[in-house]
Amino acid sequence: MKVMQILPALESGGVERGTVDVAKALKKEGFEPIVLSKGGVMVYQLREAGITHIELAIGSKNPLKIFSNIGQLVKIIKEHQVDIVHVRSRAPMWSAYFACKKTKTKLVATVHGTYSLNFLHWEIFSPKRIYNEIMLKADRVIVVSNFIKSYLLKNYPGDFSDKLTVIQRGADLSYFNPAAASNTRIIDLMKSWNIPEDKKIILMPARFTSWKGHEFLIETLAKVKNDFFCVMIGSDHGHKAFRKKIEQLILKKDLAEKVRIIGLCKDMQTAYAISNFVVCPSIRPEAFGRISIEAQASGKIIIATKIGGTLDTVIEEKTGFLVDVGDVQKFAELIDRILEMPKEESDRFGLAARKNIEENFSNEKMCQLTLNVYRELLSQNLT
Repeated sequence: MKVMQILPALESGGVERGTVDVAKALKKEGFEPIVLSKGGVMVYQLREAGITHIELAIGSKNPLKIFSNIGQLVKIIKEHQVDIVHVRSRAPMWSAYFACKKTKTKLVATVHGTYSLNFLHWEIFSPKRIYNEIMLKADRVIVVSNFIKSYLLKNYPGDFSDKLTVIQRGADLSYFNPAAASNTRIIDLMKSWNIPEDKKIILMPARFTSWKGHEFLIETLAKVKNDFFCVMIGSDHGHKAFRKKIEQLILKKDLAEKVRIIGLCKDMQTAYAISNFVVCPSIRPEAFGRISIEAQASGKIIIATKIGGTLDTVIEEKTGFLVDVGDVQKFAELIDRILEMPKEESDRFGLAARKNIEENFSNEKMCQLTLNVYRELLSQNLT
C-alpha cells in the first residue's frame, strides 16, 4: 500500500506532527509512505526515517495555482502508483479531489478544525461553505474529536455521516513522561525562568491570542486565596499587542510577583515537569486540545473549560476538572482546591491522568486507527 499524505507545509504544529507519526507508522507496518508539501523544518524527520518527501507548493488558495496543481498531482500519483491520498487542509484538497477523480485513487480527508463559516445558516450557497465542503467529498473523512463531528453534522448539508470516523490525536508517551525530564534540566529551566522553588507552579501553555483565555485566567488568579506562581508560555507572533494587554492586566490585578510570561518553549517535557498542574482556559472551543493530553501524559492534573474537544479527554474528578467559560469564581475555587490538595491525592490524579492517555490517546492508537481506515479503503479496491 502506498499512501501519500498532503499538507501545505511541514513546519512545527500538531497537524505536521501527526502527519510524520502516521508516515512512520506506515513504514513500520511495511507500507510505503509519501508526504507532499512545500517543505519545512520537519522534512528532516522524514529523511531520517527514510520516507519520501515530494516538494510542491500545494497550499496556495489562488484558483489558477489550485488548477495547475491538479495536473501535477495526477502525474505524481501515476508515477508513484499511489493507492490512497490523505489530505489535511482545504486548499490542497481542491487539487487532490479532482486529481483523485482523474486517477480513480481513494481519497481520505482529515478535518482538524471547525473552519470559519461567516454566513447565516440559510445561506446554503455561500462561497465559504462551498470552499469548506470540499473536505466532505473524500471517500472517508477523519475528524479529530466528537465535537468536530457534531459541528460538521450541524453546519453542513448532505448525508455524509457514514463517511465520518473520529480519530483523536495522540501524545508521544515516551516524550511526555513524568520520569523523562532530568533533575538537571528541571533546575536549569527554573533558573533560566527565575521560578521560585517554594511555591506551587501553575502552567498555562498557549500562544498569545484572545480566545486562549489569558484574561479569564488572570481574572481568576486575582481571586485565588492560596499562594502560587503561574507561568504562561507560548508564542506571541502576530499578537504582540495582545501580549502587551495581558502584561498590563497582570499589573492592574497586582499579580506581577505571581505571574511570569515566557516566550516559546522548546522543552515542553521539562516545562510540564516543573509544574504542579496545568490550565487550559480557552473561551472558544478547541477542535481537540493537544495540551490536555500532553499534560495528562506528563502526570499532571488539568483544569480546562467545559467546551470543545476537551470534553473527550478530561475525566471530571478523576484526571482533572472542567469549568464553564467565564465562571471566575468556580475556576478560582478549583485552583485553590488543587493548591491545598494532599500529595497522595494529587499523585492519584496524576496516575489516573497518565493511564487515561496510555489507554485512549497514545500516538500508537491514533496511527493504528488511521491505518485501519487505509486498510478498509484498500480492501474495497480488492473486492
